[in-house]
Amino acid sequence: MEHGRFSGLAESAPTPRQPRAQKTRAALIEATEMLVARGGEAAVTTSRVAAVCGVSVGSVYRYFADRDALLLAAYDDTVARIVATCAAALDKLDPTLPADKAARVMLDQYLEASDAVPAHVGLLRVMRRLRPVEHDQGQAEDRIVGGLLGPFLARFAPGMRTPDPHALAFLNALLGTLVDLYLVEERADIRRRLRDDIEAHMVLALGRILARASDEDGA
Repeated sequence: MEHGRFSGLAESAPTPRQPRAQKTRAALIEATEMLVARGGEAAVTTSRVAAVCGVSVGSVYRYFADRDALLLAAYDDTVARIVATCAAALDKLDPTLPADKAARVMLDQYLEASDAVPAHVGLLRVMRRLRPVEHDQGQAEDRIVGGLLGPFLARFAPGMRTPDPHALAFLNALLGTLVDLYLVEERADIRRRLRDDIEAHMVLALGRILARASDEDGA
């Protein structure tokens, strides 16, 4: 496991600039996602991905260092789509809603969007096996904090100063861990309990961020 965990850190080569190369890379990621959705991680080999896309195996290695890098890129792609879906939903939310109610709506949206991507859970399991937690948290801060948490506070707490980045990072790590546990759980009864726990911790942590910001503004 240790070899696999660290072999994924190099991940893929930089995203190509040429449209044709971008299209090929996107097709390889899409094929990987499709194979994971149909047969899990075991269904993914570089030769099978290449066959699905109608390219040579060498073409796969032109864009990805190895199979792990390909799987991680597919995971990142699903997260980017989930965040985009939630960001669009955030833009449509009534800005007069209380922050805690708006947060509950967005939590529902995030969980539904994640469940709607067939390969996401399988790729999530791969990611947790391959990436050290601190590495994924760094990437998640760019995606979740920058794409959702920051814009959420700007919309539902417009009077607060720039939120403490450490508080946002903690909120992201807390919710990310709980959401991951929820998504990989198969039993419906445990999922329901986890869903309640996520909401309770989210509302508490959000309330603390807002209260701290209010205290600082009044100081």
